[in-house]
Amino acid sequence: MRVEDDLRFLYSPENSLSRVEYQVHKEFSGDSLNNSFVSITVQSKSSDKNLLTPQMAKKLTALNKHVLEKMDVEIGGDRVNFGSKICSAMKNCELSNTILTIFLDTFWSEKLRKDPRVSIEYPTMKFFDNKFFLPTHLYGVKLGGPLGIEKVELVHLIYQMPDYGIYTSEQVSKSFEVALRGVLEQDQDFDTSMFSLSILKDEMQKNATYTMPFISLTVLLLLCFTVGSCMTDNWVTSKPIEAMIGILVSSMAIVSAAGLLFALGVPFINQVTVMPFIALAIGVDDVYVMLGAWQDTKKTYSPEKRMALALAEAGSAITVTSLTSVLSFGIGTFSSTPAITIFCKFICVAIGFDWFYQLTFFAAVMAMGAKREAAGYHCVFVWRRCEKSEIEKGKSEKAISPTRYFFENIFAPFICKPVVRIGMLALYIIYIAVSFYGCAQLEPNLTPSTLVVDDSPLIPYLHLAEKKIWAEGLIGRIYVNRAPDFSRQPELVEKMLKMVEELESTPFSMGPNSTNFWLRDFNNYRQFFAQDDAKFYETLKSFLQVSFNNHWETDLVWGPSETASKTPRVQKFVLTTAFKIPNWNVRTSLLLNWRNITGRYPEFEALVFDENNFYSDQMLELQSTILSSLGTAILTLITVCILFIAESSIVFWVVCTLISMDIGTAGFLSLWGADLDPTTVVNILMSIGQCIDFATHVGYRIYRSEKADPDERIKDAMGAIGWPVVQAGCSTLLAIIVMMLVPSSAVRQFARTSILVVATGFFHGLLILPIIIRSFATNAKAHVPTHPH
Repeated sequence: MRVEDDLRFLYSPENSLSRVEYQVHKEFSGDSLNNSFVSITVQSKSSDKNLLTPQMAKKLTALNKHVLEKMDVEIGGDRVNFGSKICSAMKNCELSNTILTIFLDTFWSEKLRKDPRVSIEYPTMKFFDNKFFLPTHLYGVKLGGPLGIEKVELVHLIYQMPDYGIYTSEQVSKSFEVALRGVLEQDQDFDTSMFSLSILKDEMQKNATYTMPFISLTVLLLLCFTVGSCMTDNWVTSKPIEAMIGILVSSMAIVSAAGLLFALGVPFINQVTVMPFIALAIGVDDVYVMLGAWQDTKKTYSPEKRMALALAEAGSAITVTSLTSVLSFGIGTFSSTPAITIFCKFICVAIGFDWFYQLTFFAAVMAMGAKREAAGYHCVFVWRRCEKSEIEKGKSEKAISPTRYFFENIFAPFICKPVVRIGMLALYIIYIAVSFYGCAQLEPNLTPSTLVVDDSPLIPYLHLAEKKIWAEGLIGRIYVNRAPDFSRQPELVEKMLKMVEELESTPFSMGPNSTNFWLRDFNNYRQFFAQDDAKFYETLKSFLQVSFNNHWETDLVWGPSETASKTPRVQKFVLTTAFKIPNWNVRTSLLLNWRNITGRYPEFEALVFDENNFYSDQMLELQSTILSSLGTAILTLITVCILFIAESSIVFWVVCTLISMDIGTAGFLSLWGADLDPTTVVNILMSIGQCIDFATHVGYRIYRSEKADPDERIKDAMGAIGWPVVQAGCSTLLAIIVMMLVPSSAVRQFARTSILVVATGFFHGLLILPIIIRSFATNAKAHVPTHPH
């Protein structure tokens, strides 16, 4: 078993540009294993929440200095100084939060503020020949007062993590987090929250850790319900042992599916934790259909004949639903998002195994139960023969189970009344209207805080990131992978600057002031020299040797020149510019805009990188994933229904019911507070698979009825399938309702979907489908049995 927790791999479509962008970023940052960072939000505990006071400024500067110079981390069993031993290997790490410390030192230094070469204006600060973009670190800024800035509510510290010896930067970041927590706990003035990709992975892992213990409670609830619902008023005809083994069969299918897929190299991901709940719910439904078909057969027949009739009825019904479930989840396995693909594979294979075990292992268990029943032995104490009166009662043809009596003689005649049918169809029109309204409200949105458990320490950070950090200034990096040779093609300097200007003029951009680009500063510097383009890179070298300019060195990658002078030239470089991003939809449309602009300059091979591009790419795919999955699922369902139900009018209404249930589930999910995110997509795909059981079982049983009269036909079908459908729905609820207790919004979303599936399943399977077939398919022919009575 291999666990996959790389969010970029799981949540970005396989062919997405964000994977290329990340690869370029990884290569550029010089860390071939991975590039990691740890960020901390700092807020003041004081009543005015202001961090811009001399005391707080001192404390912030001291905190950063302590981390970069004095803090020790424990890595691989050794205690090492973070600054001198680890951080010194990476220039960006040593420069962590330099802008913040320069700003704080300057802000409270009268001498520096009076210097004409220094000016502090939010969002940019000019410090001698450098320009700093302040929203990299300062948020909740209030302008005004004698010094220009009155208040800063939030400071964002970012530490870049290098690798260390044999340890990856992610392992280094874990050790760093532990040490930093110890430092922050001693500080009584600051309210802090921390974020890193390794913390996010650990927190997402908790979804699985919190969910697993509930599986035992699910099995216990299902056992109690299944055993109770398979008892009749007779000790011979009751089936408690068969019911218990039915749950064992579903458990075997789950273990077999997991074993096979792990052996084939499919990784375990957090979403798979809910697979056992869904597989148990779907598998136990088949048990009810099998046992219901057995109770339907004539008690005077021989065990062999009864088994043959029960399997003719239930075997084909289970095959229809299993085949449609496997195919509807199978469509999800072709999704371009690996998280959805892997989740669907697990459920698909589990349902396949369940079908196989039902028709082999469970059928054998039923056959043994059939012989026990025929011989008159007790259903629990199987070695004890029952009294003669009990055996006679069990074989009586007049004996009808109370559930069958209710559905056949009370429920079916009630729903066949014209007034009830008209009332239900009116209610159905309201249902459809509300469902479509809900679907219209479903918008692509991705909130990282919904991916973690409720008590996660990351939640304060993620809320601040969404409300302040991203909304007030987010840095986008532009990597130019094929820098032109400016000494040979000086005209391309203007073209390069034009591309950057276009990026700065996009909506939500914070403009040229927020851009950090070496070429602009260098152009200003070159004006003081003879404009000899052939000596472009020699001049650049001398520019970088000036102490105020050497920080640009980290933005450039040098390589050999193709000219005769043999002076090395810049082959790649990075520049940054900032944007205000109010929400995920803006971020996604902005990403498309960035890519359009860089795409117009193919000769530079420029890419825009942001840590969260992979989420945006996935949101672009979500709607097409849902629509293509729904479309293909519906076509598949029609095909399977036609194979098993040779009556066009019934096939038509069954398929309409399935579509209606899917629309209802998606619409009501939206009204229940869901956004269109990966979890919702998986839920909607899951609902297609779960809805099938209700409509297909009922439609198939109505088709199989031998009665020609429409009312009699509904009575016969509802008497046979009504109780198994109620059992299936209740068992699904019991299997899934437990997940409402898990303190995780992603897991609760799964539970909500299943509750909606059962609610719409009952509404359609027990009311709408029988009423529609009774009203609009009255000419459906009676089914002629292939077996002789």
